[in-house]
Amino acid sequence: MERIKRVALNLIFSIQVLLFFFLFVEDRIHLPAWLQVAGRLHPLVLHLPIGAAVFLLVLLAFQRGLDKGIKHQMVHLALLFISFSASVTALFGFFLSVQSEYGVDALARHRISGVLLSFFCYAILLWHTYNKGKQVFMGLGIVSALVLLFAGHTGAVLTHGENFVLAPIKSKIVLTADNASLYKFAVEPILERKCFSCHNDSKAKGGLIMTSVEEFRAGGDNGKPWVEGKPDESRMIKSFYLPLSHDEHMPPDGKPQLTDPEIATLKAWIKSGADFEKKLNQFPENDSLNVVLASLAAATPQIQKEKEYAFSSVSDEVILELNTPYRTVSRLYQNSPALEADFFVRNSFEAKALEELKTIKDQLVVLNLSKMPVTDKDLSLIKVFKNLEHLNLNFSLIQGDGLVELGSLKNLKSISLSGTPIEVSKISPLLVLPELTDVYVWGMKLNASSLDSLSRKYPAVSIVNTQYKDESILKLNKPILEIEDVIRKGEETVLKHPMKEVTIYYTLDDSDPDTLNGKVYHDAFRFEETAVVKARACKDDWFCSDVFEVTCFVEGLKPAQIELLNSPDPKYRGEGASGLLDHRKGFADVLNEPSWLGYRYQPFVAGVSFDGKATALKAIVLSYAKNIGAYSFPPEEVEVWAGENKDQLSLIKKMVVEQPQKNQPARVESLSIPLESKAYLYYKVIAKPVAKLPQWHGGKGEKGWVFVDEMFFY
Repeated sequence: MERIKRVALNLIFSIQVLLFFFLFVEDRIHLPAWLQVAGRLHPLVLHLPIGAAVFLLVLLAFQRGLDKGIKHQMVHLALLFISFSASVTALFGFFLSVQSEYGVDALARHRISGVLLSFFCYAILLWHTYNKGKQVFMGLGIVSALVLLFAGHTGAVLTHGENFVLAPIKSKIVLTADNASLYKFAVEPILERKCFSCHNDSKAKGGLIMTSVEEFRAGGDNGKPWVEGKPDESRMIKSFYLPLSHDEHMPPDGKPQLTDPEIATLKAWIKSGADFEKKLNQFPENDSLNVVLASLAAATPQIQKEKEYAFSSVSDEVILELNTPYRTVSRLYQNSPALEADFFVRNSFEAKALEELKTIKDQLVVLNLSKMPVTDKDLSLIKVFKNLEHLNLNFSLIQGDGLVELGSLKNLKSISLSGTPIEVSKISPLLVLPELTDVYVWGMKLNASSLDSLSRKYPAVSIVNTQYKDESILKLNKPILEIEDVIRKGEETVLKHPMKEVTIYYTLDDSDPDTLNGKVYHDAFRFEETAVVKARACKDDWFCSDVFEVTCFVEGLKPAQIELLNSPDPKYRGEGASGLLDHRKGFADVLNEPSWLGYRYQPFVAGVSFDGKATALKAIVLSYAKNIGAYSFPPEEVEVWAGENKDQLSLIKKMVVEQPQKNQPARVESLSIPLESKAYLYYKVIAKPVAKLPQWHGGKGEKGWVFVDEMFFY
C-alpha cells in the first residue's frame, strides 16, 4: 500500500509540474488525436473530485466513532483520490481548452481556477501526509472550497452563457412592431433559442459571437456568416442543411435543431439585407418580407412572454422518444410544459406519425404540418390536441371538408392554410372559435369580395392574404437542378421549379441568363463533360428569380491507379488519393471535412495511369474550393506532365489561372485543363497555391491554400 501511495504522490507531482508548464506554452501545443479524446472526457471526470470531497466531508462529520489510526488512513486515501482526480481533471480540461473555441477571458478564468484547485488539493494532501498543523489544514480546505465554487461558476459560464442561472427570473421586454426592429422581433429570438449557447462572449465557435450585434456584424474567423440579399450563398444557412453527423452542421447534433419555418425566417431577413435596426413598421405593407413573415407566423409564433400553462409537463425521455428524422418535438422555451411538433420530408409522412403524438395531446401547443400530404381525413387526428394554439397546414392536401373537425380546438389562436384549394365557405366554421385571431389564406383561390365579406362578419379575426394587393408582386424562387453532385455518364439532369407555368432560361457559357440572353429550358440535359449551368425563373406578374448557378461535374475515365506525389497539409489529409475519385463532393465552407486535400507550403501533385495503356486525354478537370475568407484561392498555376512513367515525363501543358479581384461567396468550382489528344501511359498534374495573397485581401502577402476534392479525366 505504501508503495502505491508513493507512486500516486509522484504521479500527482508530475501532473502539477506539467500543468504549470502548460500555462506558459499553451499557444504552441498541438495535441495528437488520442489526447484530444482525453480532453473531451473532462466533463465526465470533473465529477470525481467533487464526489470524493463530499465523501470526505461526511467522514469528518461522523469521525468520532472511528479509531484514530483508521480515520487517518481513510482521510489520507480520500485526499489522495481527490488530489489525483483533481489533477487529471485539470489536465484533461487543459487538453479540451486547446481544441475548443471559447472566449479568451472566460476560458482563462476557468483554466487558471482549475489549475489552482489542483494545486490546493495537492497542498492539502502534502500537509496531511506530513502531519502538519490542523489550522492550516482547515484553512487550505476552505480556500479549496472557494476555488472549487469559482471554477464551477466559470465552467457553467462557458457551457451555458453568462446569464444562465438568473435568466428565468429576469424581466423580459415585450416587443411590438412599434418598438422593435425586425431583427429583435423575429430573428434574435430564433438565434437565442438555437445558436447563442455556442456563439457568445464565453464560447465563440469559429470565432463568431452572436449575442452582441456589433460582434455578429463583424463575423467570425471566416468573415460574416451571411451574404446580404443572398441567403442561399450564406454560410449560416448552408450549415443548417449539412448532414446532422457533419462536424460543421449547426446546431450540433444533440442540440435543438432549427425548424423549416425558423430557417425560412432567417432566410427572409438575409434576403431583405440583414438589417439590424429597421423596425417592423418601417417595412411597406406590401414588402415581400412581410408576406413571408405573415405566412410563417402560424408556424413560428412570437412568444413575447413565457406563458404559464395549467397542464403538467412530460419528461425529456418522452420527448426524446418522439423525435425521428422526419419529426421533431421540443419545448417552446426552457422548462416549459408546452411543446411544439414539426414535420419534415413530405415523402416520408404517414398519418401514424400524428397518432403517435397522442402521448403529448395535452402538452402540444404548436403543430407545423407545412408541405405535408395531410388530407381532410387526417384532421380528425388533430382535434384531440385540445390545447393547440398554432396550426400550420400550408401547402397541404386538405380540401376543406374536414375543417369542421377542428371546431373543438377552443384554444386555437392561429391557423395557416396558404397554398391550399379551400373554398371560402369552408373556413367559416373556424372563424367562430373563441380564441382565434389570425387565419392565413395567402395563395388560396379566394376572391376579394368574399374576403371582405368574411372580414366584416368576423371582425375579431384577421384574415391575412396579400394576393389581391396590386403592388404585391413577389420575386420567384430560384429554379433547382435535380442532380447537383457528380453526374454519371448518360444520366439526365432536370431543371425544375415548384411553381407552375414558370419559364426557365439557362446558359452554359458562364453568362447570366435572362429573357434575351438565354435558352428556354424544355428537355433534360445530358452532359458529356463538366459544365457550369446558370438558370433563372420568370413568370408574368412576378419578378424573375435570382440566378441559380451550379457546376455540374460529370464522371470521366477512371484511372487504374492514382497517387499523391506530395503529401497534403497534416490538418487537411482528407481520405488520401482515393478521395479524388470517390465522387463525393465537399462543401467550400467546410474545408476540414474528409473530402478535401489541402496544400499551402507545397503544390498539389497527383500521378495517374490508365491500366497500363497509353490513353489520350483531351481535358483534365480539378474540383477545387474557392473560399476567400479562408485563404483558399484557385491554383495560381497548373502544369501537366506526361510520359512513359513518372520518372520519364515532359511538360505538355502549363496554364496561369485567373485570380479573384475581390471578395466572393464561397463555392466549389471547376478548373478545366485542355490537352492535345495524344496518348501517354502516365500523367502528373501539379496545382500551385497562390504564393502571395493580393493587396485587397485581409491576409495580403501571406501564402494561399489550394483545396482539391475530385479529379475528372476526359
